[in-house]
Amino acid sequence: MLTAWSNHQEEYAAGIADSIEKDFEGVNHLYTGDPDGHEGAGSPSGLPVFGGDLVPHEDGPPFVILQPVQVKEAAAFLNAADFDSLWDASGAAISAPWGDLTLAREIYLSHHEGLVAFYQTASQAGNAVIKAFWY
Repeated sequence: MLTAWSNHQEEYAAGIADSIEKDFEGVNHLYTGDPDGHEGAGSPSGLPVFGGDLVPHEDGPPFVILQPVQVKEAAAFLNAADFDSLWDASGAAISAPWGDLTLAREIYLSHHEGLVAFYQTASQAGNAVIKAFWY
Protein backbone atom coordinates (compact mmCIF):
# COMPACT_ATOMS: atom_id res chain seq x y z
CA MET A 1 0.00 0.00 0.00
CA LEU A 2 2.88 2.37 0.67
CA THR A 3 4.12 1.83 -2.88
CA ALA A 4 0.60 2.38 -4.20
CA TRP A 5 0.33 5.62 -2.21
CA SER A 6 3.55 6.90 -3.78
CA ASN A 7 1.92 6.31 -7.19
CA HIS A 8 -1.39 7.86 -6.15
CA GLN A 9 -1.22 11.00 -8.30
CA GLU A 10 -0.59 9.00 -11.46
CA GLU A 11 -3.28 6.46 -10.56
CA TYR A 12 -5.73 9.26 -9.73
CA ALA A 13 -5.08 10.89 -13.10
CA ALA A 14 -5.63 7.51 -14.79
CA GLY A 15 -8.99 7.09 -13.01
CA ILE A 16 -7.92 3.98 -11.09
CA ALA A 17 -7.55 5.64 -7.67
CA ASP A 18 -9.51 8.08 -5.56
CA SER A 19 -9.02 9.48 -2.07
CA ILE A 20 -10.88 11.34 0.60
CA GLU A 21 -8.29 12.89 2.83
CA LYS A 22 -10.13 14.03 5.94
CA ASP A 23 -13.85 13.89 5.27
CA PHE A 24 -14.33 10.12 4.95
CA GLU A 25 -16.47 9.83 8.11
CA GLY A 26 -18.68 12.67 6.90
CA VAL A 27 -19.03 11.10 3.44
CA ASN A 28 -19.99 7.80 5.06
CA HIS A 29 -22.54 9.68 7.20
CA LEU A 30 -23.89 11.29 4.03
CA TYR A 31 -24.47 7.87 2.46
CA THR A 32 -25.62 5.87 5.49
CA GLY A 33 -27.35 8.56 7.51
CA ASP A 34 -25.33 7.33 10.51
CA PRO A 35 -23.50 9.97 12.56
CA ASP A 36 -21.20 7.34 14.12
CA GLY A 37 -19.84 6.67 10.64
CA HIS A 38 -19.42 2.90 10.70
CA GLU A 39 -22.92 1.45 10.58
CA GLY A 40 -24.03 -0.11 7.37
CA ALA A 41 -20.55 -1.04 6.14
CA GLY A 42 -22.00 -4.21 4.59
CA SER A 43 -24.98 -2.48 3.00
CA PRO A 44 -24.82 -0.81 -0.40
CA SER A 45 -24.89 2.62 1.29
CA GLY A 46 -21.92 1.66 3.48
CA LEU A 47 -19.79 0.05 0.80
CA PRO A 48 -18.27 3.18 -0.83
CA VAL A 49 -16.37 4.35 2.26
CA PHE A 50 -15.95 1.81 5.08
CA GLY A 51 -17.33 -1.31 3.41
CA GLY A 52 -15.23 -4.34 2.60
CA ASP A 53 -13.40 -7.18 4.23
CA LEU A 54 -10.53 -6.35 6.57
CA VAL A 55 -7.20 -7.61 5.27
CA PRO A 56 -5.08 -8.69 8.27
CA HIS A 57 -1.45 -7.58 8.30
CA GLU A 58 1.24 -6.69 10.81
CA ASP A 59 2.16 -3.11 9.94
CA GLY A 60 0.99 -0.13 7.95
CA PRO A 61 -2.47 1.38 7.68
CA PRO A 62 -5.61 -0.72 8.05
CA PHE A 63 -7.12 -1.64 4.73
CA VAL A 64 -10.10 -3.48 3.34
CA ILE A 65 -10.97 -5.07 0.03
CA LEU A 66 -14.24 -4.92 -1.86
CA GLN A 67 -14.71 -7.87 -4.15
CA PRO A 68 -15.98 -7.12 -7.70
CA VAL A 69 -19.59 -7.98 -6.76
CA GLN A 70 -19.42 -5.47 -3.87
CA VAL A 71 -17.89 -2.88 -6.20
CA LYS A 72 -20.87 -3.34 -8.52
CA GLU A 73 -23.25 -2.90 -5.56
CA ALA A 74 -21.43 0.26 -4.47
CA ALA A 75 -21.46 1.63 -8.03
CA ALA A 76 -25.19 0.91 -8.38
CA PHE A 77 -25.90 2.63 -5.06
CA LEU A 78 -23.84 5.69 -6.02
CA ASN A 79 -25.36 5.91 -9.50
CA ALA A 80 -28.85 5.87 -8.00
CA ALA A 81 -28.02 8.20 -5.11
CA ASP A 82 -29.51 11.67 -5.33
CA PHE A 83 -26.92 13.98 -3.78
CA ASP A 84 -29.46 16.71 -3.01
CA SER A 85 -31.66 14.28 -1.07
CA LEU A 86 -28.67 12.91 0.82
CA TRP A 87 -27.51 16.44 1.59
CA ASP A 88 -30.98 17.47 2.78
CA ALA A 89 -30.94 14.53 5.22
CA SER A 90 -27.38 14.81 6.56
CA GLY A 91 -25.79 18.01 5.27
CA ALA A 92 -26.46 20.16 8.33
CA ALA A 93 -24.89 17.59 10.66
CA ILE A 94 -21.79 16.90 8.58
CA SER A 95 -21.17 20.54 7.71
CA ALA A 96 -21.48 21.88 11.28
CA PRO A 97 -17.70 21.86 11.89
CA TRP A 98 -17.13 23.81 8.68
CA GLY A 99 -19.15 26.86 9.62
CA ASP A 100 -19.79 27.49 5.93
CA LEU A 101 -22.63 25.35 4.60
CA THR A 102 -22.05 26.39 0.97
CA LEU A 103 -18.36 25.49 1.00
CA ALA A 104 -19.04 22.20 2.81
CA ARG A 105 -21.71 21.27 0.26
CA GLU A 106 -19.32 21.95 -2.63
CA ILE A 107 -16.62 19.78 -1.04
CA TYR A 108 -18.99 16.89 -0.31
CA LEU A 109 -20.46 17.13 -3.81
CA SER A 110 -16.92 16.87 -5.18
CA HIS A 111 -16.27 13.79 -3.03
CA HIS A 112 -19.53 12.27 -4.24
CA GLU A 113 -18.80 12.93 -7.91
CA GLY A 114 -15.31 11.48 -7.52
CA LEU A 115 -16.65 8.31 -5.89
CA VAL A 116 -19.36 7.91 -8.54
CA ALA A 117 -16.77 8.10 -11.33
CA PHE A 118 -14.25 5.87 -9.54
CA TYR A 119 -16.71 3.11 -8.64
CA GLN A 120 -18.32 3.24 -12.08
CA THR A 121 -14.93 2.72 -13.73
CA ALA A 122 -13.97 -0.09 -11.35
CA SER A 123 -17.35 -1.77 -11.75
CA GLN A 124 -17.27 -1.64 -15.54
CA ALA A 125 -13.79 -3.18 -15.51
CA GLY A 126 -14.86 -5.93 -13.09
CA ASN A 127 -12.20 -4.84 -10.61
CA ALA A 128 -11.94 -5.25 -6.87
CA VAL A 129 -11.22 -2.13 -4.80
CA ILE A 130 -8.65 -1.89 -2.02
CA LYS A 131 -9.04 0.91 0.51
CA ALA A 132 -6.35 2.06 2.92
CA PHE A 133 -7.13 4.16 5.95
CA TRP A 134 -4.22 6.49 6.65
CA TYR A 135 -4.74 8.32 9.95
